[in-house]
Amino acid sequence: MLRSWAMKTTRVLLLVLGVLLAARSLRAQQAPGSRVDEGRLIVLDHGTPVGYEDFEYTRLGDSLLVSGIHTRTLREADGTTAKWVKKFGLVVDARDFSLRNYTSNLEVGGHLSVKGVVPGDTSMTVYSEVDGAGTAERLVQPPGRLFVMDPPLFTLFDVVCRNVSAQSLARRPIELVTLGNPAATARATMSAAGPDTIRWGGRRMVARRYLLADDRGTFLAWVSPEGQMLRLVHEASGLEVLREEPVKGAKAGSAAKPGSR
Repeated sequence: MLRSWAMKTTRVLLLVLGVLLAARSLRAQQAPGSRVDEGRLIVLDHGTPVGYEDFEYTRLGDSLLVSGIHTRTLREADGTTAKWVKKFGLVVDARDFSLRNYTSNLEVGGHLSVKGVVPGDTSMTVYSEVDGAGTAERLVQPPGRLFVMDPPLFTLFDVVCRNVSAQSLARRPIELVTLGNPAATARATMSAAGPDTIRWGGRRMVARRYLLADDRGTFLAWVSPEGQMLRLVHEASGLEVLREEPVKGAKAGSAAKPGSR
């Protein structure tokens, strides 16, 4: 019964996401002020660009829709390449970023994989589907604000940064639901790591740095005064994510690395 309910929920959420994305596009044309922010994140592996992620924040009534598309080109063992596209839609309360629902879909090799979270009061439903077949499970929902981590999407880190930067706490716990295999909940810690003066978008600014750490590793993020994540580094793996700078005349997909000044 739970599986049947989850499959129906998956299809409903995908339909809702499609409607929301269409509404976002229409409202953006009719009411430009509804789009809160948009940009591109460039993903680098040991300094080499390997993908990018386009994202938007759109205000829809009392909700905030965070949506995006992560694109990579993978090289197979036989030398051929395959395009890897993952789309997501996160709906949160516009006032406090409380999770309302989340869904993502991955298209690769002719297959479609879907993942999602439906929060409740004390428990949540996490589901996974591949080509129309899948499973769902109920997890205990941690108290307080809940953030989704769905590898390898990096706008979700930006969501955490915006929420934390609006507070003056030097250190706070972060409750996560990670959509790995299997899905699980975890507690991370977000700590202030001091300011850093950088040049970004043609101007100097004092960015705030934060350490996001759990038992699997530590990320260091540079965050603008407005709360936008400008840079994310996972030193152990050589991963670096840069928000593309709004430089006039810059080529699509290029990114200048924020540097200390």
